[in-house]
Amino acid sequence: MKIEDLKPKDRLRVMDLVSEAGIDVSDWANFKGGAGKAASNPKYCYEWSYENTNKSIIVLNLWYEDFEYLSGSIVQKLNMREVAKNVTTSPQSRRAIKMDFSLQKAARLDWPLRVIICDGAQYEQKTGRVKSIAETRLLDSELWYVQSYDSDSGDCLLIRSHPAPKYVDQFQHVELPEGEGKRKEVIGMVFQRDPKVRNYVLARAKGLCEWCGAKGFETRSGSIYLETHHIQPLSESGSDTISNVIALCPSHHREAHFGKNAASLKKELLKFVKKTNNQI
Repeated sequence: MKIEDLKPKDRLRVMDLVSEAGIDVSDWANFKGGAGKAASNPKYCYEWSYENTNKSIIVLNLWYEDFEYLSGSIVQKLNMREVAKNVTTSPQSRRAIKMDFSLQKAARLDWPLRVIICDGAQYEQKTGRVKSIAETRLLDSELWYVQSYDSDSGDCLLIRSHPAPKYVDQFQHVELPEGEGKRKEVIGMVFQRDPKVRNYVLARAKGLCEWCGAKGFETRSGSIYLETHHIQPLSESGSDTISNVIALCPSHHREAHFGKNAASLKKELLKFVKKTNNQI
């Protein structure tokens, strides 16, 4: 999708979009304006973020003109701590801090984000504009996620659609280049491998071959690639547990299978994994 396709064209109400995203807006009517003016309740309508912790939902107001491309994905970079320091009113500062807390929560818990895309005149410190006015809005149908959040600086990168996993192995989908041969169906026995075990081992390795320390290569999606290896093969009654799986660079993975010292290497790898797990 092109960024231009996300440009909002209609002046939709914040309350309606927040409700569509899954946030309960029944309390918006609890003010002197009543139900007839619920959409203009100042307690809610000027907020920059909304949460429903029971449903693990966070809704953000983001500005269309701040979207950009990064590695083929639509993203937005922001730092709400800096915004909180630079805005001119205390309500704006509070909204920025509240939004920063929401981003921290989304990053920590891997919650998806619903995004209300706003277009119009933004606050500008240079020109002295103190109020942002959203002339048009829409609720993005795609989920967003926190790609990265720096807890020291507050720098945050949001990405439209789920970000690629940080680490991948040979059993996870790696996109083939155009022109590669198609797969064909074959019949045979396949041993199931628990993805939780593989993901734990990849996280344990932190992108480095657990035997030689070499860094795995980066895939086109930005993930770090290593190969998970069952030290005692599943075909020989090996267990599918973290005590029997190690993350290796492709070279040492092949050596573990076909090297002339494979038998002795197996013993060393088992010792290494046992020691590593005991230190965690």
